[in-house]
Amino acid sequence: MRFYYYWQECCTQAGHAALALLLFSMFAGAAPGFWAAWVFCGIDFLFVLALIVSLFCTSKFSKVEIRNVSVSPAVEGESAKISATVYAPRKMGELYLGAFRMDPSLKCEMLPAVACAANEAVRLECLVQTKRRGSFKVPKVAAVVPEIAGMFRACFAAQGSFELLSYPKAVRVSAFPFLTAGASGCVFAPLLMPSLARGLDFVGVREYREGDSLRDLHHKAFARYGRPFTKEFEVERGAGVVFVLDTATPDYASRIQLENAIRLAAGVGAWLLERGILGRFFVGDSEVPLNGADSLQESLLQVLARIPSADIVHHVSPKTWSPAARPMGPVLRVGLYVDDNPLIHKQIVVVSKKEKSAKDSVLFVEGAAIEESLGKKAEVSL
Repeated sequence: MRFYYYWQECCTQAGHAALALLLFSMFAGAAPGFWAAWVFCGIDFLFVLALIVSLFCTSKFSKVEIRNVSVSPAVEGESAKISATVYAPRKMGELYLGAFRMDPSLKCEMLPAVACAANEAVRLECLVQTKRRGSFKVPKVAAVVPEIAGMFRACFAAQGSFELLSYPKAVRVSAFPFLTAGASGCVFAPLLMPSLARGLDFVGVREYREGDSLRDLHHKAFARYGRPFTKEFEVERGAGVVFVLDTATPDYASRIQLENAIRLAAGVGAWLLERGILGRFFVGDSEVPLNGADSLQESLLQVLARIPSADIVHHVSPKTWSPAARPMGPVLRVGLYVDDNPLIHKQIVVVSKKEKSAKDSVLFVEGAAIEESLGKKAEVSL
């Protein structure tokens, strides 16, 4: 494993080619009478040996110090950015920033080299391409200094390991008529009426949405920008929709749909936060506070990114949702199976194929339709 790490970290593309030629010449020399391969093998060996000596000399006189490493999150399928401040006691013609020993689904892309004067600090960046949602460790972030021949490179790592968050690609919910449909939707309808859901403390102004009360119009903003704006009031803590994401995966088919359920939960959660009616958020039976981030939506995405991916070997058996404290607001649940629980008012079930339900409180959503909507970047109306 260490040889693989050295192969990836200490060799450039040209160095990989030189070492591969050395190994190929050794195997080709095993053929009887093919003495020319040994000639190439000897020449390449002496060349690589000289490069190793050059690498040690380069690393001895080009030591740098790396500080203030920051890893910005990204949405799955996009690139995250890693940045760090590098201090060089000597003049450096080329400096890169790289991330190594990461999950195989992550791929580091180094940006163009930056020159650095003696006793100067420069800010370096690199990109990490993500393929799936999750919370990933970045064990090694290092400043890279290529040796003089450009075959090998010296890596000076930062202290500690870092976390890279890949957010789920949320389904964009344009309309949500299912929330207030039927007899089970009567408990959600008052929350969408601003005159009943607002608190007493004024927090800001937003653009007018259909259904907003006319008495909440902000006349000064209307006169200044020429379009209607609505006053926003702080909602009392705990008041609003209790949103539950059930991550139980009883079988292999349901494990495939778990990522679709998380993407749907990200879209529905953003829709609730946009209207200020998300009161509490649960992952299974555990309540997760939405704080510690710049915005509530970002905090929600961080929680969803840290949910462990579905495992083929292990599974979580379905069970009835039973929180420690009885919720006071209406409950909306997203899961992979139907939970006949009197505490749940509405639930969205993500399945592999379209199903129907006689209950107005259950909506079956096909996972393939969610994937197709993400690919076409279309809005989904539930």
